[in-house]
This record gives sequence, structure tokens and C-alpha cells, in this order.
Amino acid sequence: MADKSEKDEIAKTSTALLRVAQLGRAFGIYLFCCGQRIGSDLGPGVTALRAQCSGRICHRVNDPETATMTLGDLDPAALVSARAIASETPGVAIVAGQDGQWYRARSFYVSERAAEDATHTYAGLTPSWAEITAGTHCAEVTDADLAEFLTPDPVLPELRKS
Repeated sequence: MADKSEKDEIAKTSTALLRVAQLGRAFGIYLFCCGQRIGSDLGPGVTALRAQCSGRICHRVNDPETATMTLGDLDPAALVSARAIASETPGVAIVAGQDGQWYRARSFYVSERAAEDATHTYAGLTPSWAEITAGTHCAEVTDADLAEFLTPDPVLPELRKS
């Protein structure tokens, strides 16, 4: 930040982003914030925005401060693990959930063509904005659906940190 006008612009932008995050969260929308070196030095709005994100993903970092900015006050082993990700293993990250647990995860590459094909295949499932805002696009949930949703997935314990 070189001058006051930039500080004011940053404050307005972070306030607007925070408001979008709060509204999205109120609607049950998952929010992904991505960036490099997002920390409190960008102002209190960024810290408040980070508080709206219940999960965190930290890919390989070069210094402990960057891991701390992302993972916060989690288990110190999570911070060490984020710094230990080798550059030869792209897509590996430390994932922290709102339950305070952290996991080592790896994403995989999806080509632009495959992503476009998926959007065309499933486009018919997307409700219109009018349906979303009117509340008319609601699915019926049966007791069996609810029981299945609440049953723990037996695979998940195997994915826990080692």
C-alpha cells in the first residue's frame, strides 16, 4: 500500500468480500477464497473474511508464516506437514475442517475439455436463479434419505492424518 487512496480501496474491497461471504454462508453456499499471502497485514477485513471459511486448504509453502496464515492455530504438526510437501508432488495439500482435524489430501488434474463436458452433461440439473430466490426449487427428503445422509462413511476414517 503506497498511499491512503489504496488503503481506502483495500478496505472497501475487503468489506465487500466479507459481505458476499456472509450472505453466501447464510444461504448455505460454500465459499472458496484463494490467494497468495493472504494475511492480517491486508487489514481486519481479510481476517474477518478468513473467519467465514470453515475449512482451509494449504498447498506447499516456503515459510512458516504462510502456513500459519492459512491453517491458523491448528495442530503444529499440520504446519510442519504443509512445509514438508515436496515440489515433486503437485496437488498435495493439508486440508483442515471445521472440526479441527487436518488431513493430507491430493487433488487430480481435470482437463478443461473434461470440465466443459461435465457442465454440458449436468446443465439440466442446475436450477434457475428465479427458482433459487423464490424458494420453489426444493427437493423432498425422505426419512430414508436423511438416515443415509447421517450414516458415517466407512471410508473416511482411513483418510485421517497418519
